[in-house]
Amino acid sequence: MINKIEILSPGENCWKTRKIISKMKKLVVDKNIDVKFIVISELSKILNYRTWVLPTVVINGKIIARGYKPDNKIIIENLEK
Repeated sequence: MINKIEILSPGENCWKTRKIISKMKKLVVDKNIDVKFIVISELSKILNYRTWVLPTVVINGKIIARGYKPDNKIIIENLEK
């Protein structure tokens, strides 16, 4: 099963979004985990998650963090489920 990490963001050019994605990509490569990253910036899709804090990290459909990169331990735990 390929894991899916969605980043709800005002856009891919957001510096905070780029920083979160960069750090998370490094982590999943180091741990050899298959992950598909998706950046969601359309307001209609963001509203489905009921959050106004951006960027928001969603792993496999579950909101993990709002406004910051979650701890590596939390990321790994949610990817290995």
